Amino acid sequence: MKSPPNFLLSHFELYVKDAPSMEAFYTRRLGFVVTDRGEGPQGLVFLSRNPGEHHQLVINPRPTRKASGSPLDHIAFRVASLQEVRRVHEALKEDPGAAAEAVSHGNTWSVYFRDPEGNRLEVFADTPWYVSQPCRFPIDLGLDDARLHADTERRVRDLPGFRPVAKV
Repeated sequence: MKSPPNFLLSHFELYVKDAPSMEAFYTRRLGFVVTDRGEGPQGLVFLSRNPGEHHQLVINPRPTRKASGSPLDHIAFRVASLQEVRRVHEALKEDPGAAAEAVSHGNTWSVYFRDPEGNRLEVFADTPWYVSQPCRFPIDLGLDDARLHADTERRVRDLPGFRPVAKV
């Protein structure tokens, strides 16, 4: 990649032992607001202090999956466009150890990958939709913008919480 896109730190996800106490700490002590809750066994809690960010912190109430015992699941960076996500994805194809995976969360188009020490990173651009989380499905970044937009919208239109971002 000749010149990497401008990465803006967006959010991080923590594995926690006691989700209610962590939620209370971040909301009562640090002023975060719960913006979404994941349904099902994961019970994810999404929090933010920025009205323009769906979440800046995700509390994940389950034991870490990392052998190191690190509570960090991943660090996410926002880029300005889908084209910049594609640029990162293309650059990562040259590094099989990165194990790049292109997915959508309904509200993003993302590439997840690993650094040389196995830490998980995400680079993403926003979609024009909001959908309740968690939501995750593979995408083909080889599709042109119009086809990827149409495919993503088709897959999320009937999910809980679906609406255009402008109406959030």
